[in-house]
Amino acid sequence: MLVSLVMPTLNRYDDIDLLMQSLQRQTYKNFELIVIDQNDNNKVEEIVNKYKDEIVVKYIKSDKIGLSYNRNIGIEMAKGQIIAFPDDDCVYEDDTLEKVIKFFEENDNYRLYSCKTMDANKVDCFKKMYDGRCEISTTNIMDTLTSITFFINFKNDNYTKFDEKLGVGGEYGSGEEIDYVLDLLSKGYKGRYFGENIIYHPAKKHSKSKEKYQRDFNYGRGFGALCKKEIVYRKNYKFIKVMGYKIVRNIGGIILNKDRDYHDATIKGRIEGFRKYKL
Repeated sequence: MLVSLVMPTLNRYDDIDLLMQSLQRQTYKNFELIVIDQNDNNKVEEIVNKYKDEIVVKYIKSDKIGLSYNRNIGIEMAKGQIIAFPDDDCVYEDDTLEKVIKFFEENDNYRLYSCKTMDANKVDCFKKMYDGRCEISTTNIMDTLTSITFFINFKNDNYTKFDEKLGVGGEYGSGEEIDYVLDLLSKGYKGRYFGENIIYHPAKKHSKSKEKYQRDFNYGRGFGALCKKEIVYRKNYKFIKVMGYKIVRNIGGIILNKDRDYHDATIKGRIEGFRKYKL
């Protein structure tokens, strides 16, 4: 089975070398890396060209910034039965792809694989994810999936594309990967999560600034838009519980003065995103 790895990149260079090295070490070799370069220089092309003798790389320059938009460009170029979306600063374990292929070969009725994200010190970096194994559902998806951990086995189906309103550079600044998988779950795709398997990603850097407040607000808008899409348009009313839990946590954070700026920005963004998002 061919695996297509779709990777838009912007303003990151040294980290790409680490990803490329981890791909070079993969024990499963039947994959292609599709690089969509949003930079206005040739640094990324120079980096990936160093690995072209050992890794199948498709490189394209994009003149428009936007994560979902550029992932969709990569999807159009993909040839694999399986698709995944590594960040330009993540690192795979040497047998990441081998584990994915083994799972799909042994479980023909499953179409989705996901695992845990941690930093190089094996500390949760994006968020606290589930520690064991479980089925992926609409109610636990926030704990079992990040953008870099899921692999979709499309078999002979047409590829799904991202909602370009969602994600960094879009109208709503997050939620694109959860929306992507929720759409597949709504179509009957089954998924399994493996908490013992890891894809590595640097820890987020936190700062207190107006820029951080705006970023948190934009991420909140993305989640609100995602919730509206799932609850109102897909009519998955179970997701009300997911949204309610997040809102209650924001309210608790504001009351307890625990990272109040984050919770204030996020809850305002979530409410606005839910209110304004339209298909």
